[in-house]
Amino acid sequence: MPIEMIIDKLREIHKDYRLIKGDVSEHTKSAQRITKAWQAAVKSDYVFVEVSISPNNNEKIDVVDISTKIAYELKVSGKNSHHEFYKDIAKILTYNEYHQVRLRKLIFISEPNGINALKKRLDLKFIDLMKRKHELEFELISI
Repeated sequence: MPIEMIIDKLREIHKDYRLIKGDVSEHTKSAQRITKAWQAAVKSDYVFVEVSISPNNNEKIDVVDISTKIAYELKVSGKNSHHEFYKDIAKILTYNEYHQVRLRKLIFISEPNGINALKKRLDLKFIDLMKRKHELEFELISI
């Protein structure tokens, strides 16, 4: 499935389910609804959801397109997106140690404030290291 289709589906769902007001619990439930609806909309014969990274833990990748070797991770709220991003990198690296088909790209998706903050924090040498040593690229996309 093309990247644009996966992102467009997410944007449609985000528009329908994202809360403007509410408490932490309501926002958490909204984020879970968005993620589950998005996963259901993009799941196919070669796009998998909630993909286990290893047999030794319960960590999962939100969406994996095996045909393109791309992992998609969603952080609905832009708050603390950098924490989620670095955790997601660790998940991809671990996944690649356990699977014959290695993931080559992480598409990290969040709200604009989270993506903008993350772009300011990313170090160019780190990006180069991930590409050189781990053959892993990143793409940051705003919902």
